[in-house]
Amino acid sequence: MKSDKVRSKGVLRSIQIFLFSTSYFLLFGCAGSSHPRLVTPSEGPISPRYLEIYSELHAATLHFPAGVYTLNAVDKIGYYYRAPRKIAEHIGTGSLWREGGIFVSKRNPQKLRGYVYRAGTITHVGNFSGVKHRFREQDIPAEF
Repeated sequence: MKSDKVRSKGVLRSIQIFLFSTSYFLLFGCAGSSHPRLVTPSEGPISPRYLEIYSELHAATLHFPAGVYTLNAVDKIGYYYRAPRKIAEHIGTGSLWREGGIFVSKRNPQKLRGYVYRAGTITHVGNFSGVKHRFREQDIPAEF
């Protein structure tokens, strides 16, 4: 009787692990490639070279700076614009600084999301589609 309970708990635990890992891969497996191809300066205009974001953006504990983001990479679903400086992730003891920027969908260029590099892969976060922004071909230096 006691061994049946132990066996049942083991089976239940195996099912939980399977469901968790399956959910994880379904959730994050469709978020583009983990290593998009870098865009070289010699490539023709596949997308505008710059994306200007007018105000700081937030997704949970991540803070994306306002400023000019530069086209850096592309994959099958979109374009990756690198932030003008690192993304701040606020944690209880301070901040972590992460590489990242703004992802723009190929299907709908008005669909913007944040992205950060975590554990060697890209994680898409937030929905920034409603933020004030503009695409442009030239980087205009800030006026002092």
